[in-house]
Amino acid sequence: MGADTSATAFTTSELVFLPPARVWALLTDWTAAAPAWMPGVTEMHAEGPLAPGLALDFHVQGHDRTSTVSAVDPGRSITISFGAGDVRTDYRYDLAEDGDDTRLTLTVDVVVSDRLAGLAGQIRDELAAADGQLLENFKRYAEKAP
Repeated sequence: MGADTSATAFTTSELVFLPPARVWALLTDWTAAAPAWMPGVTEMHAEGPLAPGLALDFHVQGHDRTSTVSAVDPGRSITISFGAGDVRTDYRYDLAEDGDDTRLTLTVDVVVSDRLAGLAGQIRDELAAADGQLLENFKRYAEKAP
């Protein structure tokens, strides 16, 4: 993939009124939490302990998919990567303490192959439209979670 075909689709941030340890626990609770705040995801399962290379299997909009944890700094940051071939997306969640609460930031980067370079802007725009509400969904879920 060409270096000039990589760019940030969007960055968004939410102040979650929970301590970072609780936000981290909910963010990485694939089985119970993910379907509650990720649109279209009906189930998600991790295939091992949280570490780079961990496969996350999920069912979304009638299809089975797999993503991979590509980077993790426990309690502070996790990057989940989707796709291969012509399009790869990296969803990086960063947690920062903000008093007793947590500033949660999501940055979504997209890498497209040279073959699809002409569509890179459209792909980024569509991702921003589809996933731009993820943190709002997470905040709403997390602040009401048992």
